[in-house]
Amino acid sequence: MRVEPLAFARIPGLPSLFLDFLTDFQKVADFYRGGRLLLPFSESEGEALRERARQVAARAFERTTLCRVLREQNARWGSDDATFAAIRELAEPETVAIVTGQQAGLFTGPLFTLYKAWTAIAVARRVRACGIQAVPIFWIHSEDHDLAEVTGCGLLGRDGEWVELRYPTSAEEEGKPANALLLDERIEAVREALLRALPCSEFLPEIAALLRETYAPGVSLVEAFARTMARLHAETGLILLDPSDERIKRLMVPVLSRAVLEWSHLSEALRAESARLRARGYRPQIHPKRGSAFLFLLEEDRRRPLLWEDGRFVRRDGGSGFSAEELLEELAETPTRFSPNVALRPIVQDALLPTLVYVGGPSEIAYFAQLGPLYAALDLPQPQLCPRLSLTLVEPRPAELLARYGLALTDLFAGVAAIRQRLLERTLDDVRLFEDAHRAVADAVEKLRPLLRDAEPTLERPLERTKETMRRQIETLRQHYLQARARRDEVLSRQAQRLVLALAPQGMLQERAMNAFSFLARYGARLFRAIRDELEPDTRAHGVLFFSHSGEAGGPGAA
Repeated sequence: MRVEPLAFARIPGLPSLFLDFLTDFQKVADFYRGGRLLLPFSESEGEALRERARQVAARAFERTTLCRVLREQNARWGSDDATFAAIRELAEPETVAIVTGQQAGLFTGPLFTLYKAWTAIAVARRVRACGIQAVPIFWIHSEDHDLAEVTGCGLLGRDGEWVELRYPTSAEEEGKPANALLLDERIEAVREALLRALPCSEFLPEIAALLRETYAPGVSLVEAFARTMARLHAETGLILLDPSDERIKRLMVPVLSRAVLEWSHLSEALRAESARLRARGYRPQIHPKRGSAFLFLLEEDRRRPLLWEDGRFVRRDGGSGFSAEELLEELAETPTRFSPNVALRPIVQDALLPTLVYVGGPSEIAYFAQLGPLYAALDLPQPQLCPRLSLTLVEPRPAELLARYGLALTDLFAGVAAIRQRLLERTLDDVRLFEDAHRAVADAVEKLRPLLRDAEPTLERPLERTKETMRRQIETLRQHYLQARARRDEVLSRQAQRLVLALAPQGMLQERAMNAFSFLARYGARLFRAIRDELEPDTRAHGVLFFSHSGEAGGPGAA
């Protein structure tokens, strides 16, 4: 494997706050009181980590109940002995956690879901090498209700086409949290469509067996996700956690109750920190709404935000409400009816877990900058933040095309049409004739300049307009010519499409659009194991990873 680093600043659409977090941390350090951690890190940073780990572990955690739930959940999902060893270790008072998380996506969702898990595993491994007892934990956002996001995925099909898959939801299911979405026979059609799209290979039968076992009728989307993640991360010690379990919800009650009591202070603090970010030229990721209670109410399998209006906490869409005292009583009696919003969720997570480091993507890193005052108000330390691994996987054929046409990954964000034209320009010597024609016309017109200047100086202006008009006309002819050639040259068109779809689908990074099974079907689990276990992670830059067909083997059950 060969990795070429690509500066995140060259990738469009990333938050400027995240870029400064990476390259000029002192500029934004006052927004990140917990500090940052980048891989690889030095021995001197290891000493600071050891001291911080001692401080984190010294806090009181309900480890007994937490680990009991984790054992039951991970047993139900089919986790292996390495995970149960990690759970036993988490029960010990000196153990800290390296935490990451993501929504429960269809067939595990986009590649970056796995990259988050791999980064947490890598950080835990390197922290342990510093003498710190640490385990990786993946917090499944099981109550996310954006079903449009979690019920779809995309991949490159066996014929080079882009395939969009979606588990169809009914109007009655829209708005349900992911853990309330029970898969039925509809999943079989979606799963078989995925298998038909994957390339035929020696790995396909095992993939089919895995997905027919995990994404099956009768289980929730969250259960299917967790079962698949457990299989794909065997032997890594990754602990999966579903916070919607009633016992976990009861552990949340103290911090949720404090949020109810101090919602006004928390709301003002979040707005003030958001304003401070804007004053420094950054765009806040979280947009606080006045009166937000930081809680969702779960009713009839729907998540509804609570607001403070006229002295009561009420649903945004109307309906029943609570006084502060009634809400606290309801939280204590039936905590499963409530879940934290995006601003409160990380704080709840770090109240339950001895979090030393949180691994997040660019937008998460950016929105953590708004949360410092909330952590402080609830007497919790912020974790150190580590960017997740970011990769584009380049197979041999796309690598060959990039080299042949002198293209870089960043060129591909322009889309298929632009790359098709560039490929045509690089392969058609005739295009140079248009450049020659432009130069010849410009030179011929330019010879008139002395004549016109002597006759009337103001005639130079129409001369310039004439040159520009003729340039545009030649460029128009050139575009028409290229378009005509493009229609006839299907090979180059297919190459452009395959290149963009393989490396920058939908104009975004591959990791944000491509599903992992596209690569598992081609190369088996050995490719993912090599990246996860042998690659030295560098979270300071995006990695463009080139690999060959040779030596990539191994089934999908232990990626």
